[in-house]
Amino acid sequence: STPFTSDGSPHGDLAEQYKRKTILTTVNHFPYIKTRIQVAQQKQIVLTPIEVAIEDIQMKVAKIDAAIKANDPKILQMELQGCIGTTVNQGPIEIARVFLRDLFDGKVPSKHENKLRLCFKELLKKSGDALKRNRQFIKKDQEAYQNQLEKSYHQCMEYLKPLIQPAPLPANQVARQGQSPARPSAGEMSVTSPLV
Repeated sequence: STPFTSDGSPHGDLAEQYKRKTILTTVNHFPYIKTRIQVAQQKQIVLTPIEVAIEDIQMKVAKIDAAIKANDPKILQMELQGCIGTTVNQGPIEIARVFLRDLFDGKVPSKHENKLRLCFKELLKKSGDALKRNRQFIKKDQEAYQNQLEKSYHQCMEYLKPLIQPAPLPANQVARQGQSPARPSAGEMSVTSPLV
């Protein structure tokens, strides 16, 4: 994959960062007897900035999950630092600020915004699990480091908390929100077609 921006430079602000993925299909599968195989088809996919952010958060979730399963404290701490201890502009809070700022005001999320919102929810869950696991690994001399990671986690959690609540209902569902989902009203039971 190749990062790019609309003005031609490879890197830019989060809101302007695109990614181009090139998929090559070969005549024969790898591995093959020959070291060079003819390319039968080339396909390019361009990810929009929000899709790049979704992929980035999904990758962070996968890495932190692998670090939890690896049971290696160094890898776990490195991944935790990269997820919640990030102080540079590419951290989760900055991604949420750039792409999901309208959701803080109660806007109904688009498909991509909702997917990113769910990715943040998963990231926070995995980060919380990793912090608990890291607490079991640390020694006395790492207590301050653990406390700093926990502080960063709680700051991230507080900022993202409005996003990880259930998604706002579409406009046609808002009227039904007050009703109990377990017991539909008598009028709803008699409806047989979704078009009625």
